[in-house]
Amino acid sequence: MSSENHLTTSPKVKTGFGLLACFALVGCLGTNDPKVEPFQPNSALTYDKQAPLETHSSALVKAIVSTPAVSRALSSAAATKERVAVARTQKEMTVSGSGSSGFETDTDDGSEGVLIVGVTAQKLLSDNGKTDRSIYLSELLAETAKLESQIAFDQALQQILDAYIARSTALEVDRIITYYVTLFNEREDLVQTAVDAGVLSNSDYLELQSLKNEILSEQAQAVFQSHTSASFLRTSLGSNYDAALAELVKRYAPTSGSKLSTTNSNQVTLLDLKKSQIQTEIELQKLSKTLTTNWQSTVSSPKSRGAGSTLFAGVTMNFPIKDGGKSEATIAALQKELEVNALEVSTYEQEVTLAQQGLDNFFAYYEKQKVLLNERKRIADERIVELELKLKSGRSDVSALAKEFLALAQTEIAIERLNFDRKAKTLSALSVTGQTCELVRLCNAIGTGNSK
Repeated sequence: MSSENHLTTSPKVKTGFGLLACFALVGCLGTNDPKVEPFQPNSALTYDKQAPLETHSSALVKAIVSTPAVSRALSSAAATKERVAVARTQKEMTVSGSGSSGFETDTDDGSEGVLIVGVTAQKLLSDNGKTDRSIYLSELLAETAKLESQIAFDQALQQILDAYIARSTALEVDRIITYYVTLFNEREDLVQTAVDAGVLSNSDYLELQSLKNEILSEQAQAVFQSHTSASFLRTSLGSNYDAALAELVKRYAPTSGSKLSTTNSNQVTLLDLKKSQIQTEIELQKLSKTLTTNWQSTVSSPKSRGAGSTLFAGVTMNFPIKDGGKSEATIAALQKELEVNALEVSTYEQEVTLAQQGLDNFFAYYEKQKVLLNERKRIADERIVELELKLKSGRSDVSALAKEFLALAQTEIAIERLNFDRKAKTLSALSVTGQTCELVRLCNAIGTGNSK
């Protein structure tokens, strides 16, 4: 019997062909896991649609993008996006070459030099959607990185706005004190004259000086706050300082009240993306023990002189049988991560609710306090007018007028600080939903909300 006939009729070879047919036609060793649905991405990804922040024409945006934290986040997002293209290559054909040289010897025939060269081409045919899910997972990571860069941008904007309103308030407090202390100083000679004439006691004079020193101390604090905030802004805005600050003056519009919304919140989207990532990883683990088929073609040079080249073209299959329980353990861990994700969503929703309640409570207080302070200011203004008239007619001592100037200064400072609290509370509340950009109408720059 010839060797060719022997191979044709060999029971072992028949078994091999039977297994091959079983793999290719029926998939008896690996079928789709019934618990895994056909792959359909459940999230609309936008990482490749958003215009780069670096290209925005706003000087304020350029300044924030240049800060180390935001610049790093943007670079990380760009690097993660590039990995998507790497993941997509898993579905493309690969071609590799190999070679070896040396000596080949048989016991009776001596030895001879051998050079073997081979080329292999391979392309994925089917893996039950594992590669598609891996690509989708890389896209989710790219979208997550983009959102994290947007959150970093909003946080940097919040810090800049915080410094900006602190500086503006401090400058206004400094202006108020300078104005009223100047009025006080203009009457100080009259006060001293009254003391010298015995009309005003030295004790009253010392009380006025104490009140003046107290308000000058507040002015010193305001100047310190102004310088501190200005230094932060100059460092943060860098070479764009002048243009960005002018843009802040033009764009910043504190709201009288805000209703927090998670509709366009990057934080909510980020948590949704993390959920999709975990779900995709679970699906990949469920598919880890399913059949993978590849088309493969290999050509290699002969091992010995006179022999022909070797050619193989066909389907190769891989079917993991046992992984020691790794996939089950991984799925269990990922299920716990899903539970954590759900708790994070609940926690975030509670944070937004508490922030809204705090904002509502503050504005209820603000409206009442604003009325009271404005009324106090009105009364002080009227008293000053009346005291000025009495002073001219000699019916009032100058100390009462001087004291009223300082009291009015304190009232206007209280009004300014109340306005600062309003701006700061609004800024803090909006930062919870990552929508600080609403205050400067730049939300389109970071893909959140609406910019006007």
